[in-house]
Amino acid sequence: MKRYKTIVITFMICIMSVFFCRQEANAETGKYGKNITWRLEDGVLIISGKGDMPECGHKKLKLFEGQISCNEEDDEEEGKWYEEDTERIVIEEGVTSIAAHAFFGVGNIKSISIPSSVKKIGHAAFACSDIQEIVIPDSVTSIGEGAFFGCSDLERVTLPKNLKKIRKMTFDGCYSLKELNIPPKVQTIGEGACDGCGSLKELNIPPKVQTIGVKAFYSCDGLIKVNWEGKSTLKVIEADAFKDCNLRQFTIPASVKEITYDAVNGAQEIRVDKKNKKYKSKKGVVFSKNGKELVCYPAKRKKSVYKVPKGVKTLGYYSFADNCYLKRIIMSDSVTIVKQSAFSGAEKLKTVRLSKNLKKIERSAFNCSLTALKLPSSLVVIEDYAFNCFNLKGNLVVPKNVKEIGYHAFTNAFKVKKILIKSKKLKKVDKEMVFSINKVTIILPKSKKESYKKFFTKKKQGKNIKFIYK
Repeated sequence: MKRYKTIVITFMICIMSVFFCRQEANAETGKYGKNITWRLEDGVLIISGKGDMPECGHKKLKLFEGQISCNEEDDEEEGKWYEEDTERIVIEEGVTSIAAHAFFGVGNIKSISIPSSVKKIGHAAFACSDIQEIVIPDSVTSIGEGAFFGCSDLERVTLPKNLKKIRKMTFDGCYSLKELNIPPKVQTIGEGACDGCGSLKELNIPPKVQTIGVKAFYSCDGLIKVNWEGKSTLKVIEADAFKDCNLRQFTIPASVKEITYDAVNGAQEIRVDKKNKKYKSKKGVVFSKNGKELVCYPAKRKKSVYKVPKGVKTLGYYSFADNCYLKRIIMSDSVTIVKQSAFSGAEKLKTVRLSKNLKKIERSAFNCSLTALKLPSSLVVIEDYAFNCFNLKGNLVVPKNVKEIGYHAFTNAFKVKKILIKSKKLKKVDKEMVFSINKVTIILPKSKKESYKKFFTKKKQGKNIKFIYK
């Protein structure tokens, strides 16, 4: 009996000790570290004391696709407020920081009052909570990564005027956020900062912002307008920064030196400031300043046919990617290179008239819905996955000057029955040049039978392949 009582008492103590680093879960008052205390009064959680909130072991943050977690020291019971009736948090003057993960996953919290003594908000401090609005005082100069990650009910936030950086995934998944005031001193908008903020309709970007990170405003499908305040100093727009938005028009400032792939494809029309030294625009399409590279064709542009202008030599990385309106492309004969993923995801693109001077088609260039393909005699290199086209049909002809054919260059060509290889110059052919679950016949030049055996065997190309030399 005595032993039974001891076990029961021990169990009760353990249950009561899980609250926030040494607090009691159901008590009306408690301690949060050495210098901070809390009390619960009529649904209001009041935090008081002097100095920083203790970190409770959450010193590192792991952020990856759609998720957020702590380091190996993390205890899932630690760092959470369990008062289900708490609807408001008041932090009193004297507290100088809000700890990392302090209110991670807290339900029912609608608002929080932060004093001017607070200078720092830790990473994931409010992540995955039910907070609806917050005003952050100007005393705060640092807000950690993922601070409001997954706060799907957050509608209004006022950021401090002295903030210089909006960090990685700060507002990722804040679907209800209707307005975002970017403070005037902000220089960097980090990776995924506002990923998925679908309720944002308009955005004002202050002049000191120099970098807009990868997926910073990705999938903000309600965003229709971006305004540049004053004389912009923006230098870099990184990959997918404004992808899957619904911008009616997007202007690239004069200061921009680098636009990474898919950075601004979520627009119907893209303009470039005439003073920009690296880029220019023509009829809503972005080109290099010298006009030799087509950099970006807007993914939201509602036209079915496009003719690449004369003088363009390169179709850039992801240049036509994800456009869901284009059905036909006509290349001018000045084009010599189609870069990686140029037409990736152009789901309605069925016909492409290739340049007569085309020499190289890079990896995954035509990951789209082409139904027919005529390769020019000028072609020298076909890289891996160059034509990932399920609807491609008929016979394919590899022209006489081709020297390299990459791995799965004609992948998923299920309707193609014959491939005629005219080239006698092949130096490199990766295994499984064509991937198909159906039978394919490859016709090869008889004069190259001995030398081409190193490329074309069932072991290298697959059991469904038949080889004919003639």
